[in-house]
Amino acid sequence: MKKMLLAFITTAFFASSALFAAQYSLDNAHTSVGFKIKHMQISNVKGDFTDFNALIDFDESKKQPLKMDAVIKITSIDTGTQKRDDHLRSAEYFDANKFPDMKFVMKEFIADGSDEGKIKGDLTIKNITKPVTLDYEFGGITKDSNGKNKIGFSLEGKIDRTEFGVGEKSVMLGDEVKIQVEVEAVEK
Repeated sequence: MKKMLLAFITTAFFASSALFAAQYSLDNAHTSVGFKIKHMQISNVKGDFTDFNALIDFDESKKQPLKMDAVIKITSIDTGTQKRDDHLRSAEYFDANKFPDMKFVMKEFIADGSDEGKIKGDLTIKNITKPVTLDYEFGGITKDSNGKNKIGFSLEGKIDRTEFGVGEKSVMLGDEVKIQVEVEAVEK
């Protein structure tokens, strides 16, 4: 009897969460996937990935994602210098011909206040998957010109590029990469 009651409560909890969730897709024109990394220990080089996609199940009442799966095309890396971008796409770094996609799969959201939290998930680069925690800040929700809900939020985090096999340790290039993502997504 206790097992049956527990199963019912668990099912009711997840069903009620799903009632408040809506599926969103990225508004790529108003979303950015950026990074910065130390160069020669004295300055930062910034860049973006310009080809990406994500599906987000979002709980509007709690102002937080319940599920998020994202794919970023490595060939879309843009640091503003073609020679550097080609080098980063090469086998020495991302090896974009062999590993064309970077993937992020959300595993958990931890609320840190009404509009902030942490998103824990798995990041896969070059078929190497590591856990990553991203700081989350809700930007807001509004209606677009078609009457559909539109959400915005920011994500920030850090990874060690060498843990994913992206280049060797070097004095010229820092190991730590800061991730900065600005999201606008529209309800499907």
